[in-house]
Amino acid sequence: MSVELPKNYIRRTIGVLICFIPIVLLVSSVIYSIIGIAQRPFGAIGFMIAALFVAVFNLYLSFIRPWWRYRKHGSLEAIQHASVAPLVGTLLVILGGIFGFGAIGSAMVGLLAVVLDIGGSPWFLVCTWRDSSVWDAPR
Repeated sequence: MSVELPKNYIRRTIGVLICFIPIVLLVSSVIYSIIGIAQRPFGAIGFMIAALFVAVFNLYLSFIRPWWRYRKHGSLEAIQHASVAPLVGTLLVILGGIFGFGAIGSAMVGLLAVVLDIGGSPWFLVCTWRDSSVWDAPR
């Protein structure tokens, strides 16, 4: 018989707020640009391209590489477990969102990076939401 810990709603709310900061920042940037206040479409695009590169790299290490290895060799025994670069893409997106606020092109590239980056903060929240040891520590 397992005892279910009580839900810690304060900790979960803080986690949601922190983990979705990049998305809120980029959506605000798009809205700011659509309203017509900002005129530059690709400000701070370098940060966003770097974040997109990190996102694709994380996606490759987590899904494509093991799939390819399994398909080629029939097992995953010899594969070394490579860690993704956690939060690197998220930090790059936040920097790009701050320095290029109002740039709709940069914000769209950043949103794509956030969606693809499985090592980012929104995906951390999604993957750990049901794990009570992360969110619902005993009081």
